[in-house]
Amino acid sequence: MQEIGRLLNARVRRKRRKAMVGDSPTALHIPEGASETTVRLVRYTESEVTEFSPDDERFWVSGSELKWIEICGLQDENLITSVGERLNLHPLTVADLFHTDQRPKTEITQNYLQIVLQAPVCGLPYSSEQVTLILGKDFVFSLREHAVTGADPVRKRLENGGTRIRSTSSYLTYALIDAIIDSYFPILEGYSDVTERLEERILLNPQEGAIRDIHLLKRELLDLRHALWPQREAVNALLRDDVPFIQDALIPYLRDCSDHSFQLLDMVEVYREVAQGLVDLHLSSLSNRMNEVMKVLTMIATIFIPMTFVAGVYGMNFDRGSPWNLPELGWKYGYFYALGLMATSSVTMLILFWRMGWIFKGRKGGSDYRSDRGDPT
Repeated sequence: MQEIGRLLNARVRRKRRKAMVGDSPTALHIPEGASETTVRLVRYTESEVTEFSPDDERFWVSGSELKWIEICGLQDENLITSVGERLNLHPLTVADLFHTDQRPKTEITQNYLQIVLQAPVCGLPYSSEQVTLILGKDFVFSLREHAVTGADPVRKRLENGGTRIRSTSSYLTYALIDAIIDSYFPILEGYSDVTERLEERILLNPQEGAIRDIHLLKRELLDLRHALWPQREAVNALLRDDVPFIQDALIPYLRDCSDHSFQLLDMVEVYREVAQGLVDLHLSSLSNRMNEVMKVLTMIATIFIPMTFVAGVYGMNFDRGSPWNLPELGWKYGYFYALGLMATSSVTMLILFWRMGWIFKGRKGGSDYRSDRGDPT
């Protein structure tokens, strides 16, 4: 059960860019802890794929081939800027490449489309990186914060061929978007397992640490929602009729991405409701446990009430000269008589509690849902 706490405690906070008051909007600021910059240059047609070295000028020569410029890491400011200049990107677009706290969006210009998304970096705990995709007439530019393997499946599809991925640059962009969206499903499956284990933990043995893990879980799910909600809008923006570089044949595929985005949001909302239900379940379990403790203490106190009464009666020091003033005090069996009264009262109270079903109840297993409904199966 401690594994849940470790998973949620290890969450990584994104370092936000410090606001530069009065600074130029086109100023470049390398984020703290930026990864080393790596570049992959690929030219492809429907029949072949060729990879070039980063310093090979032949890659930039105009031709009939399509280009994919893939950059990971934001450490090399000059290299990224030079690539932006070769692609005729607007200075504001180049500056946005280094702003890693942007809201997912789609910006449409005459020369290219800029799509900003958030992609999960690894499994639990959830952490994300910004991915910028720029789609032009004959090129795709992709930039990730870190050197991760998120684009490996798309790269393999491009190298293997045999699909539409080599047909247009827009289809490669769709494939990258689809890979990012689909990478969220394993993350949400992991959170489904976490919620189930938290529920079992609360039902078996609710502790104070459980409520802390629940709040951490809710915070993680809130971060997921903040990433997925605008991401859905960014994908839907590509479905409009006036979007350049998007062919009509690609619309059904983008609509499928939009459906997956809706599905992810529904899953996040369901898990958030489950997490809120875990809070209520935890409080209810603690309350029930407290009620059980109070019931036991009340029964113990109730059992001792008649015993205390008997001891109090025989502890009164009245004159024994009167035949009505505790004659049992002078009887040689008086002590055992008082103990017998105490034992008899205790046994009577225990029998009464047993008949009322408060103690010595037989523990039966949980009821069968189907049998409760009268289902013969």
